[in-house]
Amino acid sequence: MASNKNTSKWFIVLSLAFLLFASSVISSASNTSVVYWDINMELDDVNNYEGIRLVVFFLPTCPSCIDELLILEQIDTNYNLTIFMLDVYKQPTNQRLIDFKNNHTLSDDWIIGYSTSETNSFFDLYSVPTLVVLDDLGRIVSFIEGQASYSFLETKILDAINHNTDNYNTEYNEDPSKQIAAIFIIVGVGITAVVTYFLVKTLVKR
Repeated sequence: MASNKNTSKWFIVLSLAFLLFASSVISSASNTSVVYWDINMELDDVNNYEGIRLVVFFLPTCPSCIDELLILEQIDTNYNLTIFMLDVYKQPTNQRLIDFKNNHTLSDDWIIGYSTSETNSFFDLYSVPTLVVLDDLGRIVSFIEGQASYSFLETKILDAINHNTDNYNTEYNEDPSKQIAAIFIIVGVGITAVVTYFLVKTLVKR
């Protein structure tokens, strides 16, 4: 009898653990991991930060990237967000990042680093500047190739602030309704399995 009770307890614990794991995997699927090497040459992820995030993939030798800095400064002044400047070609040291920051007097609030090869591949980067706007939930609002005007970038920032999901980029984001449906299906299957188990157990006892 004690053995059966222990088995039942373990079954319930494992079932709950599975449901929690499955739900967390699905809910995190909407967040796009943007991993980079920071100025200290340590790995970090844009999704470790809160609020609206603006990721700018650039090269120090790119004239359009330099021109974009003035627009980014205006956006940074007018809106509460975190700006990431990610050099797409990683160097052995952080000297190029330091030089770029000092030469262009970038704000200390901006985060500068090297994007990883995985991040470059995920976004299929082949031109700079490329800008990615993420909302406070880590969902990609916009993927912008080439230099962006202030008015266009402002529109995307406002979409992120107001969660105007109809205007979000659909290439990198899963449909939230599908994720919710998947969670309900998993939970339903888990509950059904538990109920079935105890029904069978009760019938066997009789």
